Amino acid sequence: MGNMNILDKVDVHKADPRGMIGHIEGFASLCEQAFDISERHSIPSYYLKAKKIVLLGMGGSGQAGDVIKNILDEKTDLIVESVHNYILPNFVDKDTLVIACSYSGDTEETLSGFISAYEKDAKMIAITSGGKLKILAEKYKVPVMQFDYKCPPRASFPFTFIFLLSVFNKLGYIENIDKKNLINVLTIDINKYQTANSLLGNPAKILAEKIYGKIPIIYTSEKLSGAGARLKAQFNENAKNFAFNEQIPETSHKSLEGLQNPRNMTFVIMLESNFEYNRNQIQQNITSEFLAKNRIPCERIKFLQAKDPVTEMFLQVIFGDFVSYYLAMLNKENPGVNDIIDRFKERLV
Repeated sequence: MGNMNILDKVDVHKADPRGMIGHIEGFASLCEQAFDISERHSIPSYYLKAKKIVLLGMGGSGQAGDVIKNILDEKTDLIVESVHNYILPNFVDKDTLVIACSYSGDTEETLSGFISAYEKDAKMIAITSGGKLKILAEKYKVPVMQFDYKCPPRASFPFTFIFLLSVFNKLGYIENIDKKNLINVLTIDINKYQTANSLLGNPAKILAEKIYGKIPIIYTSEKLSGAGARLKAQFNENAKNFAFNEQIPETSHKSLEGLQNPRNMTFVIMLESNFEYNRNQIQQNITSEFLAKNRIPCERIKFLQAKDPVTEMFLQVIFGDFVSYYLAMLNKENPGVNDIIDRFKERLV
């Protein structure tokens, strides 16, 4: 625990001048707000006829689409695609529901897909805080689910994910969520991870310290692939740390052979579900054994208190957000800025 003094004594106001920790520690409260707002929105009844779903979004705005896809794949026989690109799948037509998520409303890839969806006569919904996406949605006379919360796009996850949950609940694809229980469970876990809690009793700080100086490799099955993609992105954006995300069982067909080189550079994080397919559970256990034999550190993350896939997904996401934040502190990086990404986007103009 050599970095305990760093994490327990860090001056958050200096290290995090834009207050990213406020968004993370306020996650449960933001979820409550999002549930309240989502109840005010109605979905056209004829959207029930959609046979295919396309979720548009980039970066932090697109992560909710990856997560909701995992849940829809389990609960429906719909074709569901989460698209992070300019171009829509060829199958998009009048029987497709296209939902565009963009915090700013000005993400060019998402706008391109949204315009194409209109041209293909798809059913459409926009989730945004404003910008060109809102203007287009109003022009096309399609529903806009809008929220007003100032933050980096990745911190808007409670709004984008819960808005998507609300859409698919209203369409009958996802059962009602016990909101009170979900908020209570989230609050209990968030209290464990807060900055005021010392490293010795804070699982998020402990894991961040284990990862420090290494490249995290995230292993998930399909059930938690969205949470894995979110965690990988949070390591990149918050901690300014290389990270990679791989899926079981595909890992046992190629990735495991790469365990041998280079040494001492990686740390595996295995996100595990309470609702996992039996054969994947076996693969996770064997993978863990192989990692141990090759002296590659591995942390297996599972939330036994999660009684349903939605709660499990929320718990995986918020834990990962805290870990990425504490890794940012250890890396001495400002978690609230993305200077390289901002400069890249300026070059696209």
